[in-house]
Amino acid sequence: MDYSIDRREEHHACVVRVDGDIDLGAVPELRQALDQVIETGCSNVVIDLTGVTYADSSALGLLVWLDHQLQPRSGKAVLAGANRDVERIFELSGLFLATGCLEETDDLASAMACLDTVSDTTEVERGHSLSIAADVQRLAEARERIVALIRDLDFSDSALFDIQVALGEALANAVRHGSRGQDGAVVTVAIAVHTDRVVFEVTDMGSGFDGEHTCSDDLYAVGGRGVMFMRALMDSVCFASAEGGGTTVRLVKHRAVDAPSALR
Repeated sequence: MDYSIDRREEHHACVVRVDGDIDLGAVPELRQALDQVIETGCSNVVIDLTGVTYADSSALGLLVWLDHQLQPRSGKAVLAGANRDVERIFELSGLFLATGCLEETDDLASAMACLDTVSDTTEVERGHSLSIAADVQRLAEARERIVALIRDLDFSDSALFDIQVALGEALANAVRHGSRGQDGAVVTVAIAVHTDRVVFEVTDMGSGFDGEHTCSDDLYAVGGRGVMFMRALMDSVCFASAEGGGTTVRLVKHRAVDAPSALR
């Protein structure tokens, strides 16, 4: 196994090109290299798998570890260019449901394009913050309030519905699992409108979430089908521990450049 690392400062990212097999013998060296670049400020990692011919459970363990390292940094890991056999291993493992900040693209160019790193450099044009009582009976009202705030943007009706469902899943999870019946518990929703995307952050008052997959039929369980919906409907979904406890779910939806940015 050989690898090389290329820093992309404009993306706050590192591209790791790997050739050969990612197995038990290769993982310790790769993990050490990744740990070093993360500690030096690389919050987004793209792993170019174009030259990888083999990946097993050791590779999956490495990727779960990487996900855990990047979540507290609000970062992202993108796997690019995996061949059909390697991609099948990822699919069989349920890797993308078990992780919060891991994504997959067909090639390196697509991986760089999907990185949400410009959020650190582009100006927030409009913003809003909501505090919502952690009450399942208030979920419909919360969804309607959020959609009303972005209805004047350039999203189609179907995109608005996607956002409503994804935010609904995040809110339901925050209420059901993040409040734990606390009196006066609230869920906060922060909305930031950029020229190229809208960022939603849903924060609860729970004990936090470590990114572990939950094998559950509960529609709203973290790591369950609720997260599957969020990931399918939004361009980026990440989980991170919130300051003071609780969990923040960060959801991003891209929008057309030079579109209206009104947020009332």
